[in-house]
Amino acid sequence: MESLNKLIQTLEEMTDAHSRLLVLAEEKRTILVEGNIKELQSLINRESSCVEEIERLEQKRTELVQVYIAQKGLTGQSFTLEELINSQNDATTKTTLDYITKQLRGLVQKITQLNESNQQLIHASLSYVQYSMGMLVRKEPAIGYGPYAKNRYSNMLDAKI
Repeated sequence: MESLNKLIQTLEEMTDAHSRLLVLAEEKRTILVEGNIKELQSLINRESSCVEEIERLEQKRTELVQVYIAQKGLTGQSFTLEELINSQNDATTKTTLDYITKQLRGLVQKITQLNESNQQLIHASLSYVQYSMGMLVRKEPAIGYGPYAKNRYSNMLDAKI
């Protein structure tokens, strides 16, 4: 029973970490819209540490599930949370695990949606930057050699004032 309590505690910690990651993803969206690069770098660092914490908790969760499975005498390489919930006899434990599972799934789904949206914002920004750079730089290199070589295209950087 102790391993199950530790597992529940770890799942709650994972829920907290995912909640923090969701807040960071929402902040990232705002920063991307504003185009604040310094703040984006700071946020990415905070996001990385949060992801590292989630990975650490996931490893701990996996180990606790294996210990619990061994204590219960159940067979199998890995158990999903659904299988773990269904193996419970205690209604309170079952309800607690089910609640935490739904919270985690909801958080992961929201984070995924925000990350996809943020990725689209980044792609749009990159497209704009590429377009802007295309306006400023030569589109085609000079053809030929010597004094008779001419540029076929001009650009804003080549313009004489």
